Amino acid sequence: MKTVAVIFGGRSVEHDISIITALQAMKKIPKGYQIFPVYITHEGVLMSADNLMEAQTYIDFAKRVKNPQFVSIDFKEKCFVILKNNKIKKHIKVDCALLCLHGHGGEDGAIQGLLELASIAYSSCDIASSVLTMDKTLTKLMLAYKHIRNLTYVQFDKWEYQHFKLKILQKIKQKLSFPCIIKPANLGSSVGISICENEAKLEKQIDEAFLYDERVLVEKYLSNADEYSCAVIKINDTVLSGKVGKVKKERFYTFEDKYIKEREEGKVEIEKALLEKIKKEAVASYKACRCDGVVRVDFLYDRKSKTLYVNELNSIPGSLAFNMFDGSFEDLISVLIAEGKEKQERRGQELYKFDSKAIESFIALSGKQRKK
Repeated sequence: MKTVAVIFGGRSVEHDISIITALQAMKKIPKGYQIFPVYITHEGVLMSADNLMEAQTYIDFAKRVKNPQFVSIDFKEKCFVILKNNKIKKHIKVDCALLCLHGHGGEDGAIQGLLELASIAYSSCDIASSVLTMDKTLTKLMLAYKHIRNLTYVQFDKWEYQHFKLKILQKIKQKLSFPCIIKPANLGSSVGISICENEAKLEKQIDEAFLYDERVLVEKYLSNADEYSCAVIKINDTVLSGKVGKVKKERFYTFEDKYIKEREEGKVEIEKALLEKIKKEAVASYKACRCDGVVRVDFLYDRKSKTLYVNELNSIPGSLAFNMFDGSFEDLISVLIAEGKEKQERRGQELYKFDSKAIESFIALSGKQRKK
């Protein structure tokens, strides 16, 4: 029988949301596949267990987990392994790894790099596009290069802020004014984001953002903007947009809005011209960042100026954005597995060995230099 590894959890503030995405996905794995759940703990330990498909397990994990087993990767055999007393107990060959990770270690290219080293197929964006879409500043630079509109911003890292604080604060005041919105550059789910109303609160809120990341992004805040989302997926090298959703929020879409509060469902009426523009820009953004798998593109629409801005791209969206497509969750997962396998097959055709004679030349030249 075919096997799909579902990887989730991770050393991320979005750890719990990742668990929810994985629990939803594991219930909808297509027939013909057995599931190998790989849970990454808060400490970064990979493990599997008998009851990882039960939500109650994660309420008090240490007490409730049944038959926990450490998991690693055998790079020679190109597969996962279950360990016992630091020795390989069992090899687990998988057809594809379904990534349900959010945030650090999952959407930033880290797990993608590990899987590529082991030649294990995986869903979602590759290393480069994961880095691009995780870092909001890099996303903005790529979008601007492709002439895709995004908000005016100021970005800086912790070292710059410590040494040039007054200059940076002055730049924010002159370029953005108030209110402005402050974000950790490499984080999702609206964690660490705040709206700064005036100069008096600016330093405190920047310091709070630095608790989550080494780099901070400050953007112009649009007080009269609507937020929209559009999911995009690639099928057989054809990039397709899904449904467009309008976000119901207060001043911005918070973590609580996304995951804690009960949401009101209902059909959203969007002007046809705007709807088409959102879909077009979503596909253009996906292509600009060279994405794979399913990606959710978030937008801001300034009602006053009638201007659409791309806000950010989510390379592994919560619940894999399954509700933003007309097909079933099972169909979506089938596509992600198929695309992941095909992508790995293409990588397998690339040459990684080249007979350069470089070492022989190095030895010969080193010998000559010693004789001198």
